[in-house]
Amino acid sequence: MEANESHGGDGTWDLTDKVHVEGGREEALSQAREMSLSLVPGRSDAEKYGRTVFQTSETSWLVELTWSVWYEHSDHPSTLSSHFRISVAELVATQEAPVAEPRMKGWMSRISRR
Repeated sequence: MEANESHGGDGTWDLTDKVHVEGGREEALSQAREMSLSLVPGRSDAEKYGRTVFQTSETSWLVELTWSVWYEHSDHPSTLSSHFRISVAELVATQEAPVAEPRMKGWMSRISRR
C-alpha cells in the first residue's frame, strides 16, 4: 500500500504497508479489493470516513478518504481528504542490506575519508 504524504508542500508517495497473501493471484486480488473498500490506514473507526474507490487497472485501486471536522471559531464544518493506493504485485526477489560498519573515530577517520 502506498500513501500520499505532504512534506513541506511536496506530495510524495511512500510505501506504508506490505501485506503477504497466502494462495494465488485471485486471493491477492480479492484481498486488495476488500481492503480498498474497507481500510482506513492507521485508524479503526472506518465509519467516520467517506470513501471513493477508483480501480485504475486490473491490479490497482486509488482510494480517497474524506472526513468532516469542526474547527474552533468556525461557523461550519470543513471536509478534509487523503488518499492511498493499493496494488497487487508478485514478489520476485529480496536482498537484505549489508550491516553497516562502525565509523572510525579521531584521526583515523579523517585519513580514511581522503
